[in-house]
Formats: sequence, C-alpha cells, structure tokens
Amino acid sequence: MELQNFIGGAFVPSDSQKTFAKISPFDGTELARVTASDAMDVIKAIQSAKKAAPVMKELSLSDRASLLLKLASALEEKSSDYAYQEALHQGLPQSFVLQHSLLPAVKVLKDVAASLNQPLSAQVLPQPVGLVGIIASWNLSLLLVIERMAPALAAGNVCVVKISDLSPVTAQILGEALQKAEVPAGAVSLLQGDAEVGKIVAGHPSIHAVTAVGKTSTMEQIAKAGLSQFKKMQLAGSVKNSSVVLAGTDYQAQMPEIMKSFLLGQGQLCWNSSRLFLLESMSTEFIEAMKAYLDKLEPLMDPKGNSPWTPLITSARREELQKKVQEGKVEHGKVLSGGDSGPGTGFHMKPVMMLDLPNCSVLQQDELQGPLFLMTPVKYQHEILKWANTSYLAQSAVVWGPQEKLAKVVSQLDCAQVWLNQWQPNSESNVFGFKQSSFGNPDRAWSGTFYSDVKILTGTL
Repeated sequence: MELQNFIGGAFVPSDSQKTFAKISPFDGTELARVTASDAMDVIKAIQSAKKAAPVMKELSLSDRASLLLKLASALEEKSSDYAYQEALHQGLPQSFVLQHSLLPAVKVLKDVAASLNQPLSAQVLPQPVGLVGIIASWNLSLLLVIERMAPALAAGNVCVVKISDLSPVTAQILGEALQKAEVPAGAVSLLQGDAEVGKIVAGHPSIHAVTAVGKTSTMEQIAKAGLSQFKKMQLAGSVKNSSVVLAGTDYQAQMPEIMKSFLLGQGQLCWNSSRLFLLESMSTEFIEAMKAYLDKLEPLMDPKGNSPWTPLITSARREELQKKVQEGKVEHGKVLSGGDSGPGTGFHMKPVMMLDLPNCSVLQQDELQGPLFLMTPVKYQHEILKWANTSYLAQSAVVWGPQEKLAKVVSQLDCAQVWLNQWQPNSESNVFGFKQSSFGNPDRAWSGTFYSDVKILTGTL
C-alpha cells in the first residue's frame, strides 16, 4: 500500500518517485509506503490551486456552504472506519479518535457552513486571500486540518495542505472525502513529506497566508520562511499544560479522569497535561492512589481497546524520553514510577511520574512530548498559581476541585483555556494560546482578517 499526494483532485505519487515507511506505533510493523514530496510537488499543487482559485472565488456563499456540508457528510458516513485508520497510524484508541477528531471535524464543517448564512455588516466586504498554506502536526490531524481548511474554503480560498509524515493516512482520508463531496479539483491539495516540505509551502511567494500547528522548532522555520514576505501568519506552537488538584477534590474517585489528560496520547497531544500541582498536605495519599491506579494499567495494543496507556508515535520519541528522564534525575527529580518499555514490539513506555523537579528547570519549562509527568507538591495554594504560570508556554490547564474554589484559581491562571473537573480535548480545541504557544493573527472566522482580505466600505452603496 502506498499513501500518495492528492493534487488536482486525484491521488498521485511524488515527482521524484521516492517513498518512506510509516511504522505502526502498536507493533513496529510497516503500515504503508508513503510518497516523499519535494519542491516540484509543491509547485504542482500550487499550479493546480491557481486553476481552481477563480472557481472557488465565484461560488456564492450558499454554494460554499453546500460544499462544506457535502464534505461533512462524506466524513460522517465513514467516520468509524476513518477513526480506526487514524487511530492505527497515531497509536490511539479508535473510540477516542472518533469522539475527539472525526466527529468534531464534521461539526466544524457544519458550523462553518451555518456561519455562511449569517448576515454581515454592510460596511465590510470580505474577499478571498487566495492561496492558503496549512501545515498540521500528527495528533488528531484530521481535526487540525479541518479547523483551518473549513474557514479557508468558506472564504472562497484554495488550500495547499502539508500533512504530517507521522500520520500520512490523513491525506488518504481527506482526499477520499474531497472526491466524494465533489470539491473542485485543485481547491485542496494534500502533500506528504517531512518538515522541509512545510517550509517550502510557507515560503512560496504564491502562498498568501499560512496557518500551522506543530512544535516550536518547526513553527520557527515556518515563521522565518513566511514573515520575510510579510504573509498573514497564524501559528500554534508548543504547549506546557498543567493539571491542578485543589484541596477537597475526591481524587480517589476521579483518579482515572485526572490521569487521562496525562495518559491518552502519552503527553504527545497539544491538549495533554505534563505538570501536576497539588498541596503538600494531600500529596502522600494522592501519590499512593495514583501509583495504585498506574500499576493496574495494561498497554493499548491495538485501536479497538480503550486503555489510556497508549504507545509513543515512534521508537525515536521513546529514546528521547528515556534521555529526558535521565536529565530529570540529574536535576534532582525523583522517579516515583515508570520508565520501562512496555511488552511487545510497539513503542510503549511505562508512564514516568517524577517528583520535586525544580520549577525553573528545563524540563519544567519546555514541552516534553511524552509520558514524563512532573508532580509538584506546594505548601500553599497561591504557590500553585505562581509555578503553573512560570512557563513561557500557556495553552491550557485542567483544574480539579470543589465548585466554590474554582473561580479564584481559574481567574489567575495565565493560559488560553481551562477545563473544570473534566478534560475534553474536542471542546473549542482550536484555541489561540497565550505567551509563546501561539503567534500571529488569531482571527478564526471565515469573514475575518486572516482568511479574508476585509475591505471597509465608507459611505452608501
């Protein structure tokens, strides 16, 4: 099986005919050969997009809405099958991908379609930007692409999408749906390949706006490629999310839910938590309850299961995490549990819980991208807020506690999204983070200043 590019409404191999292997996180076997794109494939995608641009621009708002609804129907019709395919490539439970990627992607398409029927101010005239470059990371990547592609198409734009090399099946899924929905050929091109392809997309002069999500180093490359031409940029980078457990929390009963934000995705999802703050007075009992819960966990060996102990996306990622655990020990962190490889030939790693790592250490500040969870007991509640806000990244947080204690904590957390006594990564997932978690124009509306060139009308028509 070869997973190819999608250009001009058809699946095609790369110009170079080169391929690379996509390896299963579950057992280390080869899932597919993937076409390896280069600059020539980017040029072909852009040429195809330019041919489709006049067609998309001339579509009425109602026709664009109809197109998005047809695409939603195509995804919804095979949502269970598509969820399995993404889960297999991403090392996640099928049920999780269905609820947090496929169905939310369908909802995004329907919501954007509905927004096209809402009246606009008579004083503004949104016009298509033209070619929009979209660059997505691998985790729940169908949702990440749709959140950006839907408003782009609604605005009458055309898109060149760089799919993550760690989830190449996303191009196959989306390409099939685009064909079934009869989206004009060339309106959306999907390119396989490594980070270099994303850099080429971001830097090409024909691309007028770039929206991307990924780790900070990748976003830095994309920013350098695009900002030299003063393109519209919308970048979502790394995260350092915190979980906060307040006094009075029934953590014995809620332990599976509290740990879910750490475990599902093994700290690799942009919604995952990597730090846990709680009061010293409750830390001993909490740690005992947590270790008892982790000791009972069995690894997820295929997408049909439901265990939150999922594999890492690659063997290299596991090796990186094992090195970071050693770095944490050097910085005086105490390993409470985990660190060993799981059973079988997949990329499992037993989740590592580390205690008392200094709050200004590298591991406490940087994104970890793996199952290394840092637990920090503090004496007073105000210290929780102080250290949770210390990181230069500020995407989201989860707060667990009695209702009467939540408001004060939430108001002082310096991040873009806070979940209260739950962790739901599909709810308002496309959030523009604070600090260095995001950069650029935060406008997500199809008629806003990112996806459209908004003309201001003065006077009376």
